[in-house]
Amino acid sequence: MSCPGVEENAEFWQKLPLTFKKEVVKSLDYKSSCCLQKCSKSDQYLVETTPLRMSYVTLKADRTYNPITKKLEEQVAFSIFAENWKCINLHGVDNFLSVFKNRRTVAQSFWFDYFDENKPCVQKFVDDLKREMQKRGSSCKIRARKLQWNNNSEHRNVEPGVHFLRLLGCFDSKYLKSLDIVKSNFTSATINMLAKSEYWWFLKEIKMGINQPTMIDLFLTAERLKLSAQSFKESELRKIVESYRSRDLPRGSYFQLDAQKPWNLEEVLAGFPNVLSLENVGSKRFYTQKLQIGTGERVLIVKLSADTIEGVVCRSNFLEEDFAKHSL
Repeated sequence: MSCPGVEENAEFWQKLPLTFKKEVVKSLDYKSSCCLQKCSKSDQYLVETTPLRMSYVTLKADRTYNPITKKLEEQVAFSIFAENWKCINLHGVDNFLSVFKNRRTVAQSFWFDYFDENKPCVQKFVDDLKREMQKRGSSCKIRARKLQWNNNSEHRNVEPGVHFLRLLGCFDSKYLKSLDIVKSNFTSATINMLAKSEYWWFLKEIKMGINQPTMIDLFLTAERLKLSAQSFKESELRKIVESYRSRDLPRGSYFQLDAQKPWNLEEVLAGFPNVLSLENVGSKRFYTQKLQIGTGERVLIVKLSADTIEGVVCRSNFLEEDFAKHSL
């Protein structure tokens, strides 16, 4: 028995001009797109030639149902989130790569969520992904604006960051602009290798917490920087301030350094010509400094305490507004 409503909708869809169809497909989430492309060859072509809209993708190790063994097994699963926070959960390298089949599909954010490098399923997934991408050629790349990494496993049988560097090579460097290392045990060697990669120079934003020597010189390429470490030398603080003063950075560029071990505040303040203001925020005392940049249309506002320093490039006539908008 046929359903009149379904038949009418199908007929309406077939008669809809191609331009309108494309606009409809652009707004579909991943699951709806997969359903539509099963309807007809023309719909399949329409889906395949339209970039998928998605807010972010998460990848993590989880217990999922394996249809082959018919058991719950620990596998790498990924979720695709649309703008309305709807998501679909999948696993498997083929399914994962099919998301980026259309070369105009770009994820706004890609999050490796508690992606424990020590788990066998993670190591297998990385091996399978690299092998499959090598078969498909250089055009098969993951396109994302931002990459977030969250893994600081204490018990490890692999060098921290090894799989991160391997996975980073799967991304298209032309799209990746932001790197957020939420938790990690990266060694100095890993950070040095990361800074020498082609990706580092394309990054506009870097956020990272490290337990190693800070190596501040490696981070002076970013426009937006948030870095936390065990400690910073007073000379490193002066170097980051001078870097943001000397480069031609856009309004809203910022840096924030947080240290677990306080620095010599008096020595740092001696490097500033004049303190603009002094304020207490909770238990911290902040000294504010205004530093000219170039012709004076922009200034660098720096706020400094015993263990935090923050700077924002502001318009000279809108200091409070710009600092409040772009500070962390």
